[in-house]
Amino acid sequence: MGSFKLRLKLLLADRIAALCYALCAVVMISLLFNMNLHASETSRVPVGVACESASPAAERLNKRLLESDALRVTSGTMEELTQLLMDGYIGSIFVIGDDYEEKLRSGIREDIIKVITPSDDTSSIIVQDIVAGYMMYDVCFFRTFEEYSSLPDMSVTEEEFSEYVASVAENPMYDFDFDIRYIDVGSRDKNNAEITTAMIYRQIIAGLIGMLLLVLVVCGCNGFATENVQSIALRRRTIAGNLFNAYLLEMAAVLVYLTPAILLSALIMIGESGPGGAVLVFLMGEALCMFFIIVCFVLAAVIKSASAYQLVGTVICLLLGACGFINTFSSISGTPLFGWTPVAAYINAFVEVLV
Repeated sequence: MGSFKLRLKLLLADRIAALCYALCAVVMISLLFNMNLHASETSRVPVGVACESASPAAERLNKRLLESDALRVTSGTMEELTQLLMDGYIGSIFVIGDDYEEKLRSGIREDIIKVITPSDDTSSIIVQDIVAGYMMYDVCFFRTFEEYSSLPDMSVTEEEFSEYVASVAENPMYDFDFDIRYIDVGSRDKNNAEITTAMIYRQIIAGLIGMLLLVLVVCGCNGFATENVQSIALRRRTIAGNLFNAYLLEMAAVLVYLTPAILLSALIMIGESGPGGAVLVFLMGEALCMFFIIVCFVLAAVIKSASAYQLVGTVICLLLGACGFINTFSSISGTPLFGWTPVAAYINAFVEVLV
């Protein structure tokens, strides 16, 4: 264990490595908190909603829109929303007029919701269908109540009818479901997972974390290159008993040195992946770092120059990172490339845990 403790002490005493460690940790925290925080938000369609009515039906619609998983809704006055529309922060404005509930009760179908959108907008048609879905319950309720209450010998209040409808909706006898069937088209080159903006964001996050970990590995293994230049490793070969075990312990010390950074990335992901997913993220980070520690150890032994080792190590980091990002974006087209490279495998496994 002497080699393990000595290597760990040397790493902790290295100010340049410690500075690089701190910078990478700060960047990692920033990436995870900022990019991942907005990943889901940016995958929604941005719209504005101006609710000019205080009626129960209008408030229900406004609440449903705000809770929508498909829309990123901004509420405000017409002046505020118009400025956001002109600046490009939202794609359209949906105005719930003060006569919204009155029109629903009267069975009026025209101009129930006013939509303000730029002439070149292409998403408002889809958004209108989503908004119509949230309106459908109230539309059906008022139309049905009107027909039901007009029947002979039927005297029922709206509250009683609402309670009846609620009891029917909660009755399992009236439940229905869609018969959804998934068909494998047989192409091994295509990924059946749905490609979303949030997924792409998380793949970018995983790639950047993987590259930061590789940079830390290069810095952590810099001592091996320095010792080779100073012939310290050569002298050790003449006096050490079991060099293989000693080198394994030293590489294990580098992995332990990097473990807090790996643990940090896993802990921050608990909110997205849960405790079990965070454990998997941690183990994947450990595996990626251990693989690259071995690579850097071999580089340090082959290259007899500390500066050359740093240059080659940095180039390898960039190449592996580039392969990871190429795999990410080529997978969108159904023909993934460089999926066998370590960073690409790390990105794919990282996203698989989150999805």
